[in-house]
Amino acid sequence: MSDTERAVARMAPYIDAAFYRTQIEEARTRGVDVALGAEEDPGVHFQTTGWRLGLAPNRWFDTLGYLAATPEVAAMGINPFLHYLEAGLEEERRPMPFFSDRTWTHPDLRRYGRCEYGPVRHVLTFEDQGPPPAERLPERLAVHLHLFYPDMLEQMAALLARLPCGFDLLVSVPEGADLPGLEQRLRAALPRARQVILRDGPNRGRDVAPWLVQFREEIRHSDLFLHLHTKKSPHGSYHAGWGDFLGHSLLGSPAVAAQMLDLFAADPALGLVAPAYWPMLRRAPNYGDSRDLCTHLATRMGLAPLPERCPDFPAGSFFCCRSSLLVPLLDLDLSFADFPAEAGQICGTLAHAVERLMGILPLQAGLRFDMVAVDLPFEQAGQQPRRLTVAPEQGQEPGKGAGISVVCTVTDPGTGPQVMDALEAVFAQSAPPQEVLLVEASGDDGVLAAARKRFRDRMARGQLRLLALEGRSAAAARNAALEEAQGEIITYLEPGTLWRQDHLARIIAGFAADPETQSLYCGLVRSDRLKGAAERSQLVAPPYRRADLLAAPLIDLGAFAHRRDLPGVLGLRFDAGLGEGAPWDFILRACARRAPGQLDHVGLARRAAPVQTPALPAEARKRVQLRHRNERLYWRQDRPQIALKVPAPKPEFKHRWGDLHLANSLARALERLGCRTRVDILPDWYAHHPDDDATLVFRGVTPFEPRPEQINMMWHISHPARVSLEEMRGYDHVFVSAYPRAAEVIAPLGMQASVMLQCADPEVFHPQVDLTDVPRHDLLFIGNSRKTTRWMPQACIDRDLPVAVYGAEWEGRIPPQYLKGTHVPNACLAAYYRAARIVLNDHWPDMAAQGFVSNRIMDAGLSGALVISDHFAGEELFMGHVVTCASPAEVEEAACHYLADEQARRDMAEGLRRMVLLHHTVEQRALQVLQTLEGLMRDRMLRLR
Repeated sequence: MSDTERAVARMAPYIDAAFYRTQIEEARTRGVDVALGAEEDPGVHFQTTGWRLGLAPNRWFDTLGYLAATPEVAAMGINPFLHYLEAGLEEERRPMPFFSDRTWTHPDLRRYGRCEYGPVRHVLTFEDQGPPPAERLPERLAVHLHLFYPDMLEQMAALLARLPCGFDLLVSVPEGADLPGLEQRLRAALPRARQVILRDGPNRGRDVAPWLVQFREEIRHSDLFLHLHTKKSPHGSYHAGWGDFLGHSLLGSPAVAAQMLDLFAADPALGLVAPAYWPMLRRAPNYGDSRDLCTHLATRMGLAPLPERCPDFPAGSFFCCRSSLLVPLLDLDLSFADFPAEAGQICGTLAHAVERLMGILPLQAGLRFDMVAVDLPFEQAGQQPRRLTVAPEQGQEPGKGAGISVVCTVTDPGTGPQVMDALEAVFAQSAPPQEVLLVEASGDDGVLAAARKRFRDRMARGQLRLLALEGRSAAAARNAALEEAQGEIITYLEPGTLWRQDHLARIIAGFAADPETQSLYCGLVRSDRLKGAAERSQLVAPPYRRADLLAAPLIDLGAFAHRRDLPGVLGLRFDAGLGEGAPWDFILRACARRAPGQLDHVGLARRAAPVQTPALPAEARKRVQLRHRNERLYWRQDRPQIALKVPAPKPEFKHRWGDLHLANSLARALERLGCRTRVDILPDWYAHHPDDDATLVFRGVTPFEPRPEQINMMWHISHPARVSLEEMRGYDHVFVSAYPRAAEVIAPLGMQASVMLQCADPEVFHPQVDLTDVPRHDLLFIGNSRKTTRWMPQACIDRDLPVAVYGAEWEGRIPPQYLKGTHVPNACLAAYYRAARIVLNDHWPDMAAQGFVSNRIMDAGLSGALVISDHFAGEELFMGHVVTCASPAEVEEAACHYLADEQARRDMAEGLRRMVLLHHTVEQRALQVLQTLEGLMRDRMLRLR
């Protein structure tokens, strides 16, 4: 067997042929001709050609990142993936040292920002599919709930209430918990639970030890085992929401729960299902620090040797499996003493080892482990429309059930008669309100006087309360009423509105029908009477869709009702600064976490013209849309606006700053992806632009003060000594344009940082340039002096090489015969590079040491030039297609060699151009920025709603 055959055989189990071919197709779209026939083995191609192009053999190995982390492998010229399999695994090297998001996501999943990943085999539908046949439901389902946080009992019970069949509930709780009280609450919330068994225990082994130690026998007597726990993930804010995601993936709705269980009835070869990987997990699956423990447990259970690479497993420890799979684990008779005391461990404990073995047990039993996902993102689960069909008699009379406070504000003088008529209709309700708060803010004393005279008895009984707030806005008047309101439910009465006699009774019934309802609304028509109005006029209250409500004020405040405790919980009030848009904003915020219920009736009519709802003034609409911009971006109702901050200090000298030209190219690429952009130089950094969603700071010599109202991203492109970790922590995300420096930054910042090298723009730099009147030089150096001695030009001068220098502030620093010009316009650089036989490059010493690669290398490479540079950390990423030198003598040797050998020069230039096209174009960087930004915008939207 040849070396190539041996290498291919070693890698064969891990070559992802489909993924590899997608890389080949992408290379061709970028203008790189990579030949791979339909019948050719991708593994052979990767061994002979692909790895030298920086292609990856699968989604979990990063060829260039691995070489950057192990430069000695590049120096040996061996296949980095082969090195990983034969040495790196044993040395516990990471296959993707610098995270590169190549995760596979199911094509049926539509997500904004980040998406769960992994081998998702089933996409469950959130909407009701009808009850499954009784014969397909499991007869013996055991459910284990580790209730470490008892305050989450209602949340977990709501998940389990969606199960379509009976089950035995096994609950583990911390020592000292109120067992009788918890059991009573669980039994009341879960009528399908045949038995509820609670046992307390020490805080050891997280959620794993309790079911392995305390409920072994109950699990043995079941057919299916469902495990979940109260996951708050306090060890890292990046994982906020992980528990909600896990619960949603298995039990997000009755339909999801039924489909999940039915997978086992439909497929005897299925052993275990679990949610896909949480998108904030960067490197799943991996053994982490648990490999030795996994090996030890597998040996004790008599399992076959573990796979050298960790198989997929239920990360987060929510899963459902055939109980028979667990017998080898249960037979170990583990005790709490086998698990270490809780100390905030993130990995490396026995519990983490068991979690990983859960992915191995199905394989050992000849069954499958499938991942599942839900078509609806977990953050939208609470926003699904909910129609409430109720009869008035379902409601309870005030005093026996929920009381209603009706808020009526008067801001328009002369509406007194309409107000009186509206109040008469309110007090004539079949279920009268607990109170009406009449707030007079128009300055018309006659309204309050008329109310006192007409409703004296109501006032005496406390059913009518009067507030006078002269000269206040409608928003301020409503807020004053909210402060005074005593009813459990708040609704709003507008002058000129007619109510059905059973309107309030239906509102009470709606809240009683669904205790989780926080708000609801009914139909409203524009008419002078209710009878027959629905047939003659347009209904104002379409089915609720969050995106539609963000686009327009489709729910009228007069048709809206909410629980009184809602404003206190969310700090919710009407915003007077939004003018006529305040009610729209109020309803949007009131419904941000949970969709309102829609009462299936027309409850009121508005005496107003025209029939259509009046349009909101443009300025008020804009203010509301700006306030809810994060959500509008999430629903793709607007384009994100990004301000790129470049530290060029003066307009008259900005053309000297390469950062500016890079920023302009990146801005154009982002606009092609649907963004709006603006490039600011230093004097404009802090100008007022309220529409900016994000800033991307090109962090070189000047720091920027991040603004909390925007998403702040840093691109750390130079001068590492000037940028501290403390400064980076002030940003939402930091892109680092150097592999070695990134390793130092990612270790403490985690998901807050990633690698993003500098790049080149194929629209500006390419070989097909017009060389007419362009000077041709053997050795070309373009760059400003920086008012110091630059290594590469000086090395050429020291060796009497024919270098041509272009740039500013060189006078007096080099002999004048070498200086050929003070400036080359950015639009002409490609032609100068293309015309030169060799382009020279150097770095600041600290930047070379930290791996900050000059984008001149990439610009010249795309233009078709050979580049000679000083040595720099991370040069392996160009696969030897950049000539690097450590001394003037080496520069002379390299220059003489390539000037004399045209074919070698062309081969090196073409190799560099291929590497830049494949890995370092501005389009790739723009996509990385946008993907990161969308994830951050989604996170912010969830935090602020």
